[in-house]
Amino acid sequence: MALQEVIVEIRERNGLSQEDMAKKLFVTRQAISRWENGETSPTIETLKAISEAFDVDAATLLGLPAAPICQSCAMPIQSFDDLGTNADDTVTTEYCAHCYKDGAFTHNRTVEEMVEANLRFLEEFNAQNGTAYSEDEARSILKMHLLTLKRWHG
Repeated sequence: MALQEVIVEIRERNGLSQEDMAKKLFVTRQAISRWENGETSPTIETLKAISEAFDVDAATLLGLPAAPICQSCAMPIQSFDDLGTNADDTVTTEYCAHCYKDGAFTHNRTVEEMVEANLRFLEEFNAQNGTAYSEDEARSILKMHLLTLKRWHG
């Protein structure tokens, strides 16, 4: 479902007019109308406000079937704070905020450097996923996985 359809659905599910929703989000009724018509899109800050005000997760609000993963570091993108931004301040679901900001990659890393950067989170990853990968095992698996992602593929 497209963002514009999700916004309409959220507004209608909460029994709000465009004016009511606008007041709740501190924007104009015209802004709500333009979002619903697909003429413009909310900024990242407004998307965060919609998410919080209506208890909607980032994936649902963006019409995604599940939380996407960053196509640079493989981190699950689960909240709006995790989303990278394009040069025009719109969000991208392809890259996380740690890897991509204002339309450019935040680090000029090689895939090997990305693997080493990600290994800092191995203990946390193992705890969250019930795994017990050693650093060497994780290094090998992570490199193979990263090479399938958009930034590193090809």
